Amino acid sequence: MHIVDTARLPWELVVPNTRGGDVWRKVILAAKGGKQVSYDIRFERFGEGDRGYNSIRHRHDFEQLRFAALGRMDLGFDVLEEGDVGYFPANAYYGPQKCEGALILVAQWGDRFVTKEESDAAVAELSKHGEFRDGIYHGVGEDDRPYNKDPLNAIWEQVFGEPYKPQKPRYRQPVLMTPSAFGWSEGDGVTRSHKLGVFTENGLAVESVQWHADGSLKVAAGDPRPAFLFTTKGSFTHDGQEFGPHTGVWAESGEGVTVGGVSGSELLMVRFPAPSSRITLGLS
Repeated sequence: MHIVDTARLPWELVVPNTRGGDVWRKVILAAKGGKQVSYDIRFERFGEGDRGYNSIRHRHDFEQLRFAALGRMDLGFDVLEEGDVGYFPANAYYGPQKCEGALILVAQWGDRFVTKEESDAAVAELSKHGEFRDGIYHGVGEDDRPYNKDPLNAIWEQVFGEPYKPQKPRYRQPVLMTPSAFGWSEGDGVTRSHKLGVFTENGLAVESVQWHADGSLKVAAGDPRPAFLFTTKGSFTHDGQEFGPHTGVWAESGEGVTVGGVSGSELLMVRFPAPSSRITLGLS
């Protein structure tokens, strides 16, 4: 099990940021890459004013989940309001995005995922033949003709050495969820939950959990899907240590976890697709 209390970490400016504006992050879990599903989770803060974040309309071959802990994000087709959860399916278009001053939890996963190290190396190489500017990669081809490309696609092609060919999306646009609009489940011990949804054949499951009495929450072992908990209100304890809001808890595939909480505390709980799931590879 892996616990990261983001309140104890410094903000790191993302350099280079291939989109527009400034983004700071605190890494909870770094993607490992490879041909199994790899998971990347971070807590991000976005710039303000002329350093506000913006991106072009785009899509990518990995899955993504966002939770607006503070503030809001304009997604182009709708707005992720404070407290909302958004599921961004692989290969579905969204944007252009705009965001100023918000704190957003971002989780991304895929079975052909570009790690930070691979991305940094690709950006360095691409910068020899072009420029990342205004959220677009402006490159020059071998025929000396200029071209423009989505930065993520340019990086993907540099890493894998082949043209980016997205699959048909399972869902045609992101799904936005407002937890407070859901009814509570029957109490399960000292907790109850808003069941927000289960997505794709890989069983991505999202719920918001609240303690209605002091006690322990047990996430059962044996499930091949990794579990992730992110505290959104109050605090919880594990092995005698207390953790506050914006703490992430990661349990590997098959691993169980038990945390203690007090009445009124809340967390977001996600069961991610198992490492053996197929999101991009082997679908055609």
